[in-house]
Amino acid sequence: MADVSTKRGGFGGKVAAILAAAGSAIGLGNIWRFPYITSENGGGAFILIYLGCILLLGLPLLIAEFSVGHNSKCNPIDAFSKIRKGWGWLGAAGLISVFLIMGYYFVISGWTLKYAIASATGSIGGDFGAFFTDFTTATWMPLVFTYIFILANHFIIVGGVQGGIEKASKIMMPLLFVILIVLAIYSLWLPEGREALGNVFTPDFSKVSGKTFLDAMGQAFFTLSIGMGAMLIYGSYFKEGTKIAGTAISVVSLDTLVALTAAVIIFSAGVENESGMQLAFVAMPKVFSSMPMGSLWATLFFLLLGLAALSSTISMHEAVTSYFVEKRGMSRNKGAWIVTIGAILLSTAASLSLGDWSDFKILGMNIFALLDNFTAIFMLPLLGIMTAVFVGWVWKTEDMRAELTAQGGVDKATYPVIRFLLKWVCPVLVSTVFIFGIIDFIKNL
Repeated sequence: MADVSTKRGGFGGKVAAILAAAGSAIGLGNIWRFPYITSENGGGAFILIYLGCILLLGLPLLIAEFSVGHNSKCNPIDAFSKIRKGWGWLGAAGLISVFLIMGYYFVISGWTLKYAIASATGSIGGDFGAFFTDFTTATWMPLVFTYIFILANHFIIVGGVQGGIEKASKIMMPLLFVILIVLAIYSLWLPEGREALGNVFTPDFSKVSGKTFLDAMGQAFFTLSIGMGAMLIYGSYFKEGTKIAGTAISVVSLDTLVALTAAVIIFSAGVENESGMQLAFVAMPKVFSSMPMGSLWATLFFLLLGLAALSSTISMHEAVTSYFVEKRGMSRNKGAWIVTIGAILLSTAASLSLGDWSDFKILGMNIFALLDNFTAIFMLPLLGIMTAVFVGWVWKTEDMRAELTAQGGVDKATYPVIRFLLKWVCPVLVSTVFIFGIIDFIKNL
């Protein structure tokens, strides 16, 4: 393999690295999954448990992925094999996983564009459930918005690391935060606003169960895009001297702040008993319709969703594109087009499976649900476990210590704690999520 480290791009500085990595972490799950499971599991009680899981699980694994990428300066496949020969399969599995995730994630992302336009023009109407069903099961309209979203990703990726990803992140992330803050301030002016704030942060330990801990561990793991190769490839773009631990802490902090703020917005709107797509595309438009200037707030909400989705999907696209550029020696433009065309084909199948192809099922699931469940329940937890095993057991101790202490900004007293977490705690916690996820999956078959 040719040495690409001197040819490849990189982020211009610490702020760019933080914004790009935070963009990868901050996605749709922060805005629609976190509020729901917080409400379901005791509000502040869940938040306390979640923060513990972030510290014990999310942060160490994020540091691990950043470290592998920064140490190797390679695409995910070559990154693992460069550190330890024969482990390139772990990077390959991550790229397969992230490509499958793009298949359905791009579809949902396209919906955010449609809803932003429909909210601005007031064309959703009064029957929000029917609008959602009619739109998502249609043949061509969802595909049009999906393709627009994919092409937006494509042209950002073609622009390169600094000219594309970094530039877009510096625009998108501040805009995302501004919209989030505006919606949060407005929500606290609503009659239910202060009550909602209490619901978010007041612990109700009567709702805490074993499922609460599983939900907290699962959210902590999935929210940071662990196991997909996206954080690894971003770590490989860090400049020399970038403090890996500090960057990881900044990303985790921003990710958590967005999730908490989204919970305030959702609860202030009076939506607590819906989750996922129903919350975002049915319940929230219904609530906004009864508010003064509802179309404005709805438009801002869906712009927020769209920005969160775009900041995540460009990291996914980049992870796969980097393989074709570095491993296959293609130009960035050609590599990006291969990924883009593949994403178009897969997302087309996922979108049509909600409508015209809904009768085609595998294990009782349409293509959309299959991609979601297979990656979330099987691939990502397994990849998280193996990443922890690789860093904690396979990577030479002295090399890992040098990367984290000499390059990553971790002091010598903290390093043993991180290594212990990666070696023992993370594999156990992610394995628990994996086992119970499979049990639930089997029960629901």
